[in-house]
Amino acid sequence: MTKKNKKQPSVMLTYPGVVSEITETNSFILDELMRRFQSAKRYSRERIFEGSDRKQTVEKTKPLFLNNVRYMRDAFLEAEGGISSQKELLPLYITQYNRKIEKLKQKIEQLSRSKKKNKDELILFKQQKIERLEKEVRYYQHHIDNDTVPKAVDGSKQKMRLLNKGKITKIEWRESRSNNIYSRGEASKGGNENIKLFYITENLFEIKMLNPLSDKKGDRLSFFVRFPNKFVVKIASYLATKQAYTVRILRRKGKYEVKLTLDEKLNTIPSFQKGIAGLDINPNNLSITIVYPNGNFRVSKVFWMHDLNTVSANKRDWIVQNTVIEMIQWIKTFDIDSLSIEALKFLQNNVDKSFNRISNNFSYSSITNAIISTCFKENIALIEVDPYYSSFIGKVKYQKTYGLSVHQSAAFVIARRGLGFEENVPKELLSVLFTKEVKKGQRVYKLFTHWKKAKQWHDDIIKEMKKMKIKTKNHFISDVISFVRFQIKDIDTEGIEFPF
Repeated sequence: MTKKNKKQPSVMLTYPGVVSEITETNSFILDELMRRFQSAKRYSRERIFEGSDRKQTVEKTKPLFLNNVRYMRDAFLEAEGGISSQKELLPLYITQYNRKIEKLKQKIEQLSRSKKKNKDELILFKQQKIERLEKEVRYYQHHIDNDTVPKAVDGSKQKMRLLNKGKITKIEWRESRSNNIYSRGEASKGGNENIKLFYITENLFEIKMLNPLSDKKGDRLSFFVRFPNKFVVKIASYLATKQAYTVRILRRKGKYEVKLTLDEKLNTIPSFQKGIAGLDINPNNLSITIVYPNGNFRVSKVFWMHDLNTVSANKRDWIVQNTVIEMIQWIKTFDIDSLSIEALKFLQNNVDKSFNRISNNFSYSSITNAIISTCFKENIALIEVDPYYSSFIGKVKYQKTYGLSVHQSAAFVIARRGLGFEENVPKELLSVLFTKEVKKGQRVYKLFTHWKKAKQWHDDIIKEMKKMKIKTKNHFISDVISFVRFQIKDIDTEGIEFPF
């Protein structure tokens, strides 16, 4: 039996365009198509909740909204995708709220032992906050237990609040709920049957969009769209292959935008001839460190995104995208063709207001998508590595040596992992962790093969230092070892040499 060829890995990349020429008549028809498509999407969502499948739902929506099976199928898929996304997020919400509750309980315990005059008021405030969070947990858990999702707000929650306050009209509200149409591609139909795209000249393309509102069979709207010059060759060459492509047309502030999504094959192979870059992703910055092929430090830089916690969603996306592009262009100046990144999900671990504001606005998936698409477009190979203890390892081994921040040190570890290097626990740290064994003459590198115990030990010592009101902000591992040596009386360090 012959082996089947493995499917070549691919990535879905979206290219933005702007409609440059459209007649008033076609604009009116396009708006009506959008309105009916979005109505069909909302109708389909309710039928899904009732238990109807795609075939049953399409049979109902087709005579009610648009007499076209593909448009109605795409409306169903949009509704189904929205429900699936909500269900995936429910466990994440519960995890985040439970973490916040645990943090608040720890703070209440600390306050109960404090000598603050207003500690009773502070404790009451935090208990009330816990009650609100527990209510949210029960709310989301109810949906998980019953296989349901919270009620969706079409348009946006912000527009809903503005409507309730009388700051926008119902007409404006309805327009925000009916501002786009979507068509999924099919290779068997030459790319996309409902919304066809043709290359004309320079950066100009023509869209021919099927119009089911017309009595004439096969009637199509025709208008022109322009894409950025740097994407023209890639888009035009892809269209020539007749492969499937997806099109979404949006109306925003009186103008039409086009989002063209292509399924492109990944074929960039890392060479590591000039080394590799490691990336540590954070809510307000991207920390990047470049290493040589032998794993030694080369250069590091932090790309800040200061305004993410204060700007609108659209502005955030713009900041993220441009920061990622700036970062990729920077590593290319060092002839680097590979980027190592952690395979992880971002979780909120803090209940501080400013941190919550940042992390609530911070979408790990959106920033990784920006990184994936930019790396593909710039021919940078992307390598995923295990995320375990990268920040702690960087802090222990490299932060003080190279004068890096915690995040840059983590990026250093991630880059080395991309090259296949393993990080051993330093001997001086092992000497503290295994004092008795070292004094007996055992070889320390055989005593420990994982960083878990080292991290737990470090965290416990930091707690002890805080209890003694010793500043721990911006501390180095040498400070922790010195504290162990001179402050912790129940650890016998006699006969052990410390390099610090």
